[in-house]
Amino acid sequence: MVALLLTFFIVSSCTKKNDAISDTKIAASKNALKTSGDTIVKTPPDTAQLVALTGDKITLAPGYYQNAAGDSVGISFNAVTTNRYCSNGLLKFHNTLDANNNFFIDFLNVQEPLVCHGTGDIPMAAAVHFQRSYLTNGSHPLKVTLNGTTYTGNIVISASTIVFDWNYSSGVVISPKSLTR
Repeated sequence: MVALLLTFFIVSSCTKKNDAISDTKIAASKNALKTSGDTIVKTPPDTAQLVALTGDKITLAPGYYQNAAGDSVGISFNAVTTNRYCSNGLLKFHNTLDANNNFFIDFLNVQEPLVCHGTGDIPMAAAVHFQRSYLTNGSHPLKVTLNGTTYTGNIVISASTIVFDWNYSSGVVISPKSLTR
C-alpha cells in the first residue's frame, strides 16, 4: 500500500501541468531569446573617420614595367595629395582596367583615426596598380574622378615613349607627362 501511494505522488508530480518546460512564462522567455538571438554582440565604437578630399589636388607620378618579351608595358601611378592628413591615414580609391584597356581611378577620401597618434599631418600617398595592364603600342583612355569631377585623357604608348595626354593643372595632374622606354 505504501508503495502504491508513493508511486501516485511521483506520477502526479511529473505531469505537464507542473512541468517547468510547459510553464508559459518560461516558454515565452525562451522563445524571446531565440527570436532576438542568444548572443549579444556589442559593436566597438568607431575609431576612424573618413575625411573628404574637398579642395585637394592629386598628383599622379606615372611608372611602367615591361613584359618579358619587351613588346608591351604595364602602367602604374604613385598618387600624392596636396592637402595634409594624419600620418596614420590611408588614401582610399577604386581603380579598374576594363577589357578594352580603359583606365579608371576614383579617389574617394582619406581614412584616418579619430585621434591622430602619428607624426603629424602629411600629404597622403598611395600606389595605384592595374591588373592585366600589359598594353601594346597605341592610345588608351584614362579617366580619373576626384570630388565628383571626372578628368579625362589618354596614355599613348610607342616603341620608345609613353606619353600622357593630360591637359589639367588643377584637380588631378600627371607629372611627368612623358616616360622613355
